[in-house]
Amino acid sequence: MLTLRQRQEHLAMERYSHVLLARQRATETLALADRERVQAAAALGTRLKAGMPAAHAVMEQAHYRSLETRRQGAQQALVVAENAVAPALKGMLDARRKREVVEKCIERQRERHAHDEEVQERKMLDELASRRMPLVRSWAGNN
Repeated sequence: MLTLRQRQEHLAMERYSHVLLARQRATETLALADRERVQAAAALGTRLKAGMPAAHAVMEQAHYRSLETRRQGAQQALVVAENAVAPALKGMLDARRKREVVEKCIERQRERHAHDEEVQERKMLDELASRRMPLVRSWAGNN
């Protein structure tokens, strides 16, 4: 039972780490999309001020819109990743709690077993002592 709970906890910890890595990658992807969008907007503004032809401006604006769409997709992926963190953490904590319950139960069983062994040993020693007492008294009476 303990190894099962340990395995479940290990799997839950792995899942949680994968979810955290996915969130980190989504955050990095969003940051990259933001940087690209800001750079593209700055470049477009500079070129427009410099007198860029209208055909090029239309193409640049289409590129900027595609960067914005990419950024929105990255934002949505981050939201999905963020929403996966809490359930994965809960699953990991639940698995840990279940493992600890099993460990505590095993420890109580060990303690009960040790106590029962002590009781049995004391009974045996008391019985041996009670058997020896008549012998000791008979020897003491002979001297």
